[in-house]
Amino acid sequence: MPKVSSEDLSNLIVKKPDKFIIIFFNPGMAGSSLLRILIGHKELYHSFKNLGQSDYDDPLRYPDTWEGFGCQYPHILSMKEQHIACAHVNFHTPFPYGKRKEEEAEEDFREYFYLIKQGETVVIKTHDFYSYEKFKKSKCIFIREDTALDRNINQPYTGNPPFLPKEAIIVTIDKLMSKDYDTFLSEYLKLVLEFKLTPRINSVRAFILMWLERQERMKRSLS
Repeated sequence: MPKVSSEDLSNLIVKKPDKFIIIFFNPGMAGSSLLRILIGHKELYHSFKNLGQSDYDDPLRYPDTWEGFGCQYPHILSMKEQHIACAHVNFHTPFPYGKRKEEEAEEDFREYFYLIKQGETVVIKTHDFYSYEKFKKSKCIFIREDTALDRNINQPYTGNPPFLPKEAIIVTIDKLMSKDYDTFLSEYLKLVLEFKLTPRINSVRAFILMWLERQERMKRSLS
């Protein structure tokens, strides 16, 4: 298959909306962590080569052999901040925030086409809320929060989405990432029911508790 452009991929999403789940989120709102939680279930696609770690073929397992998950470059956050506080995945972000048009034309999105041909359901994420109108026939998740996540990473805080479509699936991220077990469980089970996932309550909870611990470590390291 020849190289395809982001426009070709956009057209694929429009043509096959039931094969894509799209997370819309502002920077610093744990979109990559939510993506890991979703693709950690057997019903949704993930690949070991994209997980940014070499120890476990599980999006929910932090590696043992180094600091944290792999870094993205270029990125507004430092390598230290990314290793400690972030959960980036080396895939699932076909429309990166701030990507220049001339760079975008060089992208090769053939893997998405292959996966859809194989019958996979793929989760992608984007900061571009205004592409919702084009992609709204897919299952779209909007991340919001009641209380701001206390991450203390060197990234501009942009807050809740500029709009919340009534048809979108709303994830309240501070509830999902809550230290309170019952608050977490209620928000997590909404995802399980919405996407008909086989629950991984203990694995997801362990991932979130480690994520919260690392946010605390980031705060200490920068204080």
